[in-house]
Amino acid sequence: MERRNNPKWNQALQGLSHEEAEAVHSLMRARSYSPPRAVIFSQGEPSDTLVVVRNGRVRLFITSPEGEEFTLSMLNGGSILGLAAAVLQRPRILSAEAAGQVDVSILSATDFSACLERFPRFSHNITRLLALLAVENIERSAPLVLDSASQRLGRILVALATRTPNGKQAVHDLTHDDLGKMIGASRTWVSLTLADFERRGLVTRQPGCIAILDPEGLMR
Repeated sequence: MERRNNPKWNQALQGLSHEEAEAVHSLMRARSYSPPRAVIFSQGEPSDTLVVVRNGRVRLFITSPEGEEFTLSMLNGGSILGLAAAVLQRPRILSAEAAGQVDVSILSATDFSACLERFPRFSHNITRLLALLAVENIERSAPLVLDSASQRLGRILVALATRTPNGKQAVHDLTHDDLGKMIGASRTWVSLTLADFERRGLVTRQPGCIAILDPEGLMR
């Protein structure tokens, strides 16, 4: 696994010797998800693996008892999936699916627990990483509680944007339905609001791409 592309996983391995890090990596297996919307894991399943995203984007969502889906986040390469559930040894509370081609490295929950016991520094790093992820989740979600729906959409677009080769920021391969599920709005409302953003010079739209022209304006 290439470490430079996995910032969160790098934090988990920080301070480990080369031999210790390689011992952890030797227990991991590579897997790719290529079909659109391929399921990585499902809500309610046993938390028997820890998943490190190497490349691609993953949608995390929760399904209500009535079958309605609510998208919580879109994660890029470098993210760790199922960390809290693996530590607590509880069933998965979310589902994860690939948004396009996704490459991951998988560590079984049994091997993960063994590494925590074998390498004290690794255990320390995981504790700090869990705290960091909790803080990031609060910082990401807290402003959305007080924002209007259009402000929530703007914040989500800025948070999901990645830098393109020409140095601009853009959101790729997200449908209006995906965005609507992230803020609790209809697909039609998202379409109308994006059109308004474009009229105001905040974004430009092309098939499969929303280019961010004014990040600060989107969050106001």
